[in-house]
Amino acid sequence: MSTPLARETLKQFRIILGAVRHHFRALETACGVSGAQVWILAALAESPGITVSRLSEALSIHISTASNMLDKLAKAGMAERRRGEEDRRVVNLYLTEKGQAALARAPQPLTGLVPNALGKLPESALARLHEDLALLIQQMNYVDPEAANKPLSTLVR
Repeated sequence: MSTPLARETLKQFRIILGAVRHHFRALETACGVSGAQVWILAALAESPGITVSRLSEALSIHISTASNMLDKLAKAGMAERRRGEEDRRVVNLYLTEKGQAALARAPQPLTGLVPNALGKLPESALARLHEDLALLIQQMNYVDPEAANKPLSTLVR
């Protein structure tokens, strides 16, 4: 790291990661589940009856990751799976009263700081950031392509 600008940019990453870590800890303290699980609860509240495949698409996570997190939420009594009435092969997902209560305690934004902030950026700024992050990723020696499909809360512990 040779330039002052590189050092300042690193500090910006630290600020972002620190804010993300703080928000996830606040979510876990308030709700008793991980930040990624709160995000799932929020998606279930927004789209009752959603399927696991649509949920994983909506959250940009791998379907097996979504399914594993749903197992934990179901075990905790916060979410439930129900077979479709018209097609019994379809499994729909719903928030339970316990899940609703957990969401009510959750600090905002429910979707997480980074997705919320990205959603507020103008399209031109988002495009520049996307390009610049792609360049940064190219400069790194180790990159786990699977990380793109994992919830951020599992990556910043």
